Amino acid sequence: MGLLAAELILAGIVLAAVAAVVFVYARRRLIAHDSDVVTCGFRATSSARWRPCLLRMSTTTLQIYPLFGWTALPSHTWRRRTLDLVSTTPIEGEAKLVEILDHGRRAVRVSTSGVTEGGSRMQFDLALGRSQYTTLRYWVESSPPTAWPL
Repeated sequence: MGLLAAELILAGIVLAAVAAVVFVYARRRLIAHDSDVVTCGFRATSSARWRPCLLRMSTTTLQIYPLFGWTALPSHTWRRRTLDLVSTTPIEGEAKLVEILDHGRRAVRVSTSGVTEGGSRMQFDLALGRSQYTTLRYWVESSPPTAWPL
């Protein structure tokens, strides 16, 4: 009887590991179903800590998803036409963040046309590798015009 119990426990562990891998894959596919998705770091203000995230660039919106989570809903969403890439600075000393980004890591200050309660423009920072930054810059700059003048 001891061998049967050990086999059941081992089968349960293997089943749980397979279920976890399938869940992570399915969540990533749901998030990226029709858009570009890149790994990045996100912080709401310059004093907050970096959080590893997935950055999704759809046709009209920029969305932030937690890298690890149970839901396929974005934690933040901004309209494409409201974004402005203000400045970039090199990232130094963020060991955990450096592991998920490729070489040429940059902190990008992003400003939106929306305003906070204090009346200032909303801003947040994204930590991106060189190729992710190029993708984001191209995506923001290639937005079609809002309307044609008559």
